[in-house]
Amino acid sequence: MSKTKITRREERETVFKLLFSASFRPDEDPSDILREYEEDNEKTCSEYIRNTFFGALSSIGDSDVRIEADSKNWKASRLSSVTSSLLRLSIYEMLNTDVPPKVAINEAVELSKKYDDPAAAPFINGILNRIGREAGLLAVTPVQRPGEK
Repeated sequence: MSKTKITRREERETVFKLLFSASFRPDEDPSDILREYEEDNEKTCSEYIRNTFFGALSSIGDSDVRIEADSKNWKASRLSSVTSSLLRLSIYEMLNTDVPPKVAINEAVELSKKYDDPAAAPFINGILNRIGREAGLLAVTPVQRPGEK
């Protein structure tokens, strides 16, 4: 298997693809999904990919609670598999890794532009920013009304 070094962006995209695949195979062992991906792509997944994939999977319940709390009138189960996979990945990165929250959010938005409906990017950005602010990871910016200083 190839051991070619890939960028963090490519690693993140791989984790997204694994999470997306796992969303359609809930009864399958995640280790089998990872092994199958490695065999199909003739590469060994990095420690980051492994840790982030398994970590994001193990925190789906917490991530979905956060998504539902911060999305108006939307249940996590109603979101597309692409959107929910991107949100779960980014929430895991923001709350459990050394990835800066703004980077995690930006990467999720960029991946949504590549793989999701065009309307998903602003939705994903809004949800993740709210979650980041609520977790104390992003500065809360006060809303300035017209005419206020």
